[in-house]
Amino acid sequence: MDCSIIYYIAYKTGYIQKSLTKKFRTMTDITVKSGYAAVASTDLKNKFRKSFEESDLVVIIGGLSSTGADNVITVLSEYFTQAGLDVDSNKKIINESGDDGYLIKSGEKYVLVLPDNPESVERMFGTELLKNIDISGKTKEIAEPTLTHKIVFAPEENDSFNKLKNTNSPSIVTIIGISITTAVCLTTIIWIIWYLAH
Repeated sequence: MDCSIIYYIAYKTGYIQKSLTKKFRTMTDITVKSGYAAVASTDLKNKFRKSFEESDLVVIIGGLSSTGADNVITVLSEYFTQAGLDVDSNKKIINESGDDGYLIKSGEKYVLVLPDNPESVERMFGTELLKNIDISGKTKEIAEPTLTHKIVFAPEENDSFNKLKNTNSPSIVTIIGISITTAVCLTTIIWIIWYLAH
């Protein structure tokens, strides 16, 4: 199934793109074909038309908190009415904190509207949601990565910083240098005190 993503008035695009990329990487039946950004309602309609023509799944991020004519659901309603598209189903995707999302089915195509919130998208976009989308007749489980071990980078034995840090005793050259410096400083102080006293 081809998928297009539209970021509409989305402020946290980079974080959400990273989250979605991770999710899509685990799914072999969904391929992200294109990605767009829309900053106004007319822009969204144009990008949506193109996305809806080229993909079976269109994901729209953002615009749920917008008011009036800029609200993403208002824009989609106008577009569906003007294009004469039927809405076969419209399901609300409950968000525990923030704006709810929507899954709209029109014919064989799906429109998924999610809030502009990386944590919400991470929670909402998963196996349960995909059970409502017919992807080539069956939905694959999203294999979330599992942490099985921890990788720790340790310095190698020949690392010069490691040698410097682990040196047990100062070298003879260092001891002589410190001794000479101390002797010169003490001699200078004694000479200054003697000179000031006379």
